Amino acid sequence: MERRSLWRIILEGIRRMEAEVNRMEEELFKMIKEAEVMRRCITPLYNLYESGDEVILTADLPGTNKDEIELIAGEDYFKIEAPCKSPVRRIQEGRYVLHVRLPVKVDPETVKARYKEGVLEVVAKKKITGHRVKVE
Repeated sequence: MERRSLWRIILEGIRRMEAEVNRMEEELFKMIKEAEVMRRCITPLYNLYESGDEVILTADLPGTNKDEIELIAGEDYFKIEAPCKSPVRRIQEGRYVLHVRLPVKVDPETVKARYKEGVLEVVAKKKITGHRVKVE
């Protein structure tokens, strides 16, 4: 009986720590977004989804040249930055900035991106975290 109670206490402590880390992470992302607004950053419309063994992100970046897009891919995030230009005056009016946390880990070396008609598409293979072991 004591052993089970001890494990419950330990698990509850771990859950509290996990909730606190998640809260701190959300607060950090909120502060980043506030700083981006102050720097005239624009969060583009985007769609993130999983398809089979891939994670796919599409982001609307109209008026941007593909050579000006900066894409950084980590195991659990994509970061995109590009100048935002007025379609009428062709002058820079700010920056597109997008930080996206991914629902699963990906292999950054498999990331492929293409830009066509104002839409950036980023495709990454999910990271395999284990392997099957044959039991003899």
